Amino acid sequence: MASRKQKKQRKRVISSFLEITNGQTEETAVKILNATNWNLDEAILRFNNNIEVDIEDEVRPPLPVVKDTLCYYPQYYQQKNPEVWESEDNSEVWGSEEPSDNKNNNNNLASLYRPPVDLMFNGSFEKAKDVGSDENKWLLVNLQSPKEFTSHTLNRDTWADEAVSQTIRASNFIFWQVYDDDDDDDDDSECRKVCGYYKLDSLPVVLVIDPITGEKMRKWCGMVDPVSLLEDLLSFMESGPRDQLERATKTQLPPYPPVHEQMPAYPAVPEEPLQVARNLVCRIGVRLPDGRMIRRNFLLTDPVQLLWSFCFSQLEEANQTRQFRLTRPDPGAPKPLDYNSKMTFQESGLNNSVILVTLE
Repeated sequence: MASRKQKKQRKRVISSFLEITNGQTEETAVKILNATNWNLDEAILRFNNNIEVDIEDEVRPPLPVVKDTLCYYPQYYQQKNPEVWESEDNSEVWGSEEPSDNKNNNNNLASLYRPPVDLMFNGSFEKAKDVGSDENKWLLVNLQSPKEFTSHTLNRDTWADEAVSQTIRASNFIFWQVYDDDDDDDDDSECRKVCGYYKLDSLPVVLVIDPITGEKMRKWCGMVDPVSLLEDLLSFMESGPRDQLERATKTQLPPYPPVHEQMPAYPAVPEEPLQVARNLVCRIGVRLPDGRMIRRNFLLTDPVQLLWSFCFSQLEEANQTRQFRLTRPDPGAPKPLDYNSKMTFQESGLNNSVILVTLE
């Protein structure tokens, strides 16, 4: 009879299976998982390879299948197999040897949820902090659980996003990812030490850590989409932790009275060109301060100043007396837009961009 812990784990496995297979019943999930001894990877492979499991009759013994890994975690493999990890050929970590059958399906499944090993710092949390402090870079931490499917979707949708990966490579970040193994009784594991120090009670979680002071600067729980992540990381792209610490320790000058600049007279917003050929319009996404994402088309020949007009019209009434700025979150460094620019949308290169609206 299954223990309480086993029942809890099985519920999480069933939930992950249903989320991946989309549209299947819980009864089907239980039957397939029973047939694979509750191995989620093997159950997903069977489902994707159309291996039939008779859900009407008694479950038959497992059929031979080619095993692959839904998602492997390099830190765990490094701890258990240091001789393989440190060798020049560490392909065993990913099981990159060609399987005998179903090569394409299996490899596609494994690569879809593969951790961002090319972005990850290889070392302990303390070592990552030391490097971040020496290089004046923020520590971007992702703590995961292999039993929570959100961890896999973070790998698939967020860390694999081109803009996110380029930003991590080009900006002020050291990326450190590690996972927690519920079956491991070692309370001194890297993940559990970090969870205990920052009082984290659920996974996955993403943190921005000041490597100099160890302070937690930002926290996201669960899934965070690429656009929201880039928007929230903007302030960390502009300067490193050492720069911020130096600013904080300097003697502050007496504050001057606030300068109230007159709001510019924005031009009227024309009707959106909806019945126009695609090659004649510029499509832009706008993230407003209240979190709303709005998309809008402009003619390529329109002046870029109309973007300010549109954003101003979308602000809540209470905020329409405040100055705001528009920023394009490009990898490497955010690029503020200039209202006084005389460029057209075609000249600006903003087509298919996301623009962030920030209140001053």
